[in-house]
Amino acid sequence: MINYSVIEFKSNFSLPYEFIGSTIRGALGVALKKVVCINPSFDCNRCFAKENCTFYDFYESDFAKFRLKISLTPKLDFKILLFEEKIKEAPFIISALYKAFKEIGITKSRIKLDNFVILYNNQLVYDKEFRKFDNTPLRFNINEYKKDFTLKINTPIRIKEDGKLVRNSIKLETILRSINHRYLKLTNREIQKLPFTPEYEEVYKNLYFKELTRFSNRQKTKMNLGGVMGEIIYKNVDENSYKMLKLGEIIGVGKQVTFGLGDIKVE
Repeated sequence: MINYSVIEFKSNFSLPYEFIGSTIRGALGVALKKVVCINPSFDCNRCFAKENCTFYDFYESDFAKFRLKISLTPKLDFKILLFEEKIKEAPFIISALYKAFKEIGITKSRIKLDNFVILYNNQLVYDKEFRKFDNTPLRFNINEYKKDFTLKINTPIRIKEDGKLVRNSIKLETILRSINHRYLKLTNREIQKLPFTPEYEEVYKNLYFKELTRFSNRQKTKMNLGGVMGEIIYKNVDENSYKMLKLGEIIGVGKQVTFGLGDIKVE
């Protein structure tokens, strides 16, 4: 259904705040540009090589085919998921992670880490030294089906209903449409409506709006990254909706998934 790979960064280091997504994304971007850029000006917009540049694809294009998976905790443990043709960029991302955390440093204090490991699809890639790894991607394919479950929203979902940002409730149809939209874009397909009509019963929900902000060095202003979090219990969900939600566990939901937003779990 979709090919993907998982780069996992593990450490015991913690930052003094719970939302680490912006820090990780920023540090990775700085390092990735140093790893791959062949243009002395560092000017992406006028670069002759931008059409084949990993940094441009991940940070300057309209739709990036990667996702940052985090927890809202200060600990620097996270995953970067690569999709489809971008899986081949894994060596550049791994190199950039090493450069960001070991050589350049993170935050304004340029904190450098000595003890961390990097895994690729559960293979140990870096632990004080680099190791060879098999770059064969994973393949999302699900045969199971459960009609009753709890949907956990672990990091804020930024998504709109009727033209307004959802703040205290969210329809299952809205979540499914977002997953379907992302899936079609990730697999280079024409955007279409959800190919089925969801059937379900919503029996309980506990949702709230989580405020998150980050400072954009490029725009020199604060950006809002808040969204809906919590849990919803569903019963008698149709098989297509269940499988779409399981796909959403992999590819994320809503906007700013490259900052770590839109993480869901079906339990």
